[in-house]
Amino acid sequence: MDTGGRKFDEVATVIVKSVRVQNFRSIRDETLPCKLLTVLVGPNGSGKSSFLHALDAFYEVSAKYTDEDFYARQTSQPISITMTFTNLIEEEKKLFQKYVEGGELAVKKMMEWPPGKSSQKYHGMRLQNPEFDSFRRATGGNLRVEYNKLRGGYPELPSYTNQNEANEVLKNWEESHPEQCSRQPDEGQFFGFKEVGEAHLERYTRFLLIPAVRDASEDAAEGRGTVISNIMDLVVRSTLAQRQDMRELQEDMQKRYDEIMDPEKLVELQSLELDLSKTLQMYVPDAAVRLTWLKGDGIEIPMPRADTKLVEDEYPSSVSHAGHGVQRAFILTMLQHLAHAQAPRTEGVAEAQNIEGKLMLKMPNLILGIEEPELYQHPNRQRHLSKILLQLAMGSVKGVAEQTQIIYSTHSPLFVDVEKLDCVRALRKMSRAQGEPKQTKVFYTTRDDVAKIIEKADGKPEDTYTGKTLSPRLQTLMTPWMNEGFFADVAVLVEGEEDRAIILGIANAAGHNLESLGISVIPCMGKGNLDKATAIFSSLQIKVYTIWDSDCEKKDAKAEDNHRLLRLHNEPIEDWPEKVTGNFACFKKNMTSTLCDEIGEDFYNDALGALCGQLGLKKDDTCKNPTVIEEIIKEAQKQNRVSKTLNNIITHIIDLRND
Repeated sequence: MDTGGRKFDEVATVIVKSVRVQNFRSIRDETLPCKLLTVLVGPNGSGKSSFLHALDAFYEVSAKYTDEDFYARQTSQPISITMTFTNLIEEEKKLFQKYVEGGELAVKKMMEWPPGKSSQKYHGMRLQNPEFDSFRRATGGNLRVEYNKLRGGYPELPSYTNQNEANEVLKNWEESHPEQCSRQPDEGQFFGFKEVGEAHLERYTRFLLIPAVRDASEDAAEGRGTVISNIMDLVVRSTLAQRQDMRELQEDMQKRYDEIMDPEKLVELQSLELDLSKTLQMYVPDAAVRLTWLKGDGIEIPMPRADTKLVEDEYPSSVSHAGHGVQRAFILTMLQHLAHAQAPRTEGVAEAQNIEGKLMLKMPNLILGIEEPELYQHPNRQRHLSKILLQLAMGSVKGVAEQTQIIYSTHSPLFVDVEKLDCVRALRKMSRAQGEPKQTKVFYTTRDDVAKIIEKADGKPEDTYTGKTLSPRLQTLMTPWMNEGFFADVAVLVEGEEDRAIILGIANAAGHNLESLGISVIPCMGKGNLDKATAIFSSLQIKVYTIWDSDCEKKDAKAEDNHRLLRLHNEPIEDWPEKVTGNFACFKKNMTSTLCDEIGEDFYNDALGALCGQLGLKKDDTCKNPTVIEEIIKEAQKQNRVSKTLNNIITHIIDLRND
């Protein structure tokens, strides 16, 4: 996977570090850690879309919601969405300084029931002492009473004078004692988005949701605010940002605007403070007005709007009237153009960067939330799109964003692989209190976490392995079969394709359709990969059943390979183990030998040979076919020949799934 030399955590501007969602749909209280590329996997209904729509609700000032959007319809508690931003530049740190802690900015949106004009509010999260809340909530005569109570526990606080001075004293105390504080919502509305204070946050971050199914009634006109129009606007901006004359126009307009609107040159503004003070003093003689003129936002040049038509069979029609597959393909086409816009043009690059250095500071980070990007796309197109989304997450888009973050949910193994391990978030529904619905939980891991598990299984000293040293060893695990494990309820890990065929054939003959049960049987392309695959899936809280051959009669067999897998399962060490347990099984020789021993080697070879003749296949190919093994087992059953060991393994696998 080509990342253009950048890592998933190397960024040039503010990005979302995490999203904490409370009381929203299936999410009672859970946090989603985010990277430049974040991949959400999990069964249907596990809460993947809930996180994406929570992000959309945060960025939409007047989000629409009903009682169905509250967890278990508990409308007595508000929906809460807390975004934590990191990698702030100095300008952002200064602007949000009272909310920045450890280089991070946290903003919470509260959505109360019922929806109304003031039911959605934003609050900055700042370090506060929870014990000071009683004073901050007090009014009138209770202010002095509550403050004096605080002085009993904090004798260093000065005597009470008035509310404003007391608030300042408490604020100063909190700044001097951060270790005794926790992040609490600030009182009042946070200045974040349009119609909310001065829209400071909107200058640095924006979100665009591409849902799985568009609402045709809302998008029919392709008007402003629709997915189609929003992405088209980004494409136009990225295209025109390459033009030298556009950059010069932007710079000239900004320079002229700054000259005209300079407060020091506008005498009207200078006299306004004095005039307002005189009027105020008619009511309050000792009062005055102080006006500090803030620097205005940069001028944004309106982009041309396109009336888009899609042509099918030489007949043009509006996007909303095209088929779902064509609509989706068009959206993905525009995303591909955005990705291509990242590549700098060789002509005039130095000069362009010079001018653009001033302009791009005003470009917000773009977060793309995509539901099921694989919809309506054939496999080759899915592979291509997966690369495009990765490319978008690895850089900026000229004229559009300093940094593009991608968060997508998927059911396709072509959109997730071992290489993206640090970016995968596995979502599951977990039981809660009796009478309450299950709630969404997020599980994730890192290469470093997996390296520690392998390190322990190898019996190595601490810090012998790291994620970096593990990465080359993961290359052999990058197969479509392995990718399926990220979506499984149970991942059954076997050494090779013949083992996979035997497990599926035995299960099918017994009437168990493992795939319909969410059980994936995954060949790991060798015994040496079983430890890594087991560590990866188990650390994502995916149930794992591992099966291997002890290889006691192999000349080049190493007992340490068995020791490693036994340590991984916290089992006593044996050189050549043979056992079947609730989460692993191992054979003295190998799986095929055990099957032959239990149903008869001559019978197995005769049945296999007959099927090879019928199918016109070689033995090596036929024994890797689950249908062939199923037929052999069914024929064996007619003669009362059974493999107790393998039937026992199938029982344990299904029990693990139902546990």
